[in-house]
Amino acid sequence: MSTNDGEIALEWGLAGHGILLCSEWDVTQYLRSGRLSQVLKEWTLPSSEIFAVYPERLSLWAKVRAFIDFLDNRFSAQRDKSNEGKCIW
Repeated sequence: MSTNDGEIALEWGLAGHGILLCSEWDVTQYLRSGRLSQVLKEWTLPSSEIFAVYPERLSLWAKVRAFIDFLDNRFSAQRDKSNEGKCIW
């Protein structure tokens, strides 16, 4: 089966319909609970890009800048902890 809807793919995986390919943040709780298991650990995918989208202004609000910096630090640390691109569950 094939879909471009992550929620549907996750539902199929949880229902036992084969190997699921999706984002790590979508399946972490199910890996921890044991409802899903990681397979093909040596196989990797290209990393995905994440974009922060905000209104263009002459100057960036301090709150927005702080949030973007937080996201950058958070995802950089997360990427460094794991093998980049692994998300076969």
